[in-house]
Amino acid sequence: MRRFTLVQSAVVLATTFVAWRFAASWLVAVVGAAFLGAFVSMHAGRYTPDGRFGAANAVTALRVGLVVALCAYDSVGPLSSAVVVGFSALDGLDGWIARRAPATASDFGARFDMETDALFVLAFGVKLVEVGRLGAFMILPGVLRYAYAGGIALAPGLGEAPRSRLGRFIAGIMMTSLAVSAWPLEPVFQPLAAVATALVVFSFARSTVQSLSRA
Repeated sequence: MRRFTLVQSAVVLATTFVAWRFAASWLVAVVGAAFLGAFVSMHAGRYTPDGRFGAANAVTALRVGLVVALCAYDSVGPLSSAVVVGFSALDGLDGWIARRAPATASDFGARFDMETDALFVLAFGVKLVEVGRLGAFMILPGVLRYAYAGGIALAPGLGEAPRSRLGRFIAGIMMTSLAVSAWPLEPVFQPLAAVATALVVFSFARSTVQSLSRA
């Protein structure tokens, strides 16, 4: 998995640069989704304790499709905002299913869910920049996730920082910012996006310190 993560991070980051330069957010979404497809294939038979793919993972797979659909759509507006809200609601649903049916919960499912969130933040951030809704700073939160994961994979002695309540809170702020930016709700969306980005930078700086301290 370290090798896979390293390749995934490098390719997605390179694709992000190309997508930003050529206003092609769909490219990030498609490449990221392809890596998630490879990730799913690598874990065949180990999706859940009984080996089945499971309802929670099926919901996550649907969310991957929403990422691609959002970035393939020509414009950003109220419909996009509704899809972002739906994406977040489905995120809660797959977690609820996993908690209600522990036999469907697994390390694969947790990683699949996290990678889907990461792809969404990156690809839709590029989309918002592409349509001129926000400045290039909005790409930074998504880039940081892949840079952090790649750094962990590159340095075997480092461990990934544990997920925390603070991290989940900041992720919620970021999702809210993306939904508001898609509408957009004047004059809220730009300041909210700036605050969300700053919080994500802080979160990854904190995670990096924790990872270094565990080396």
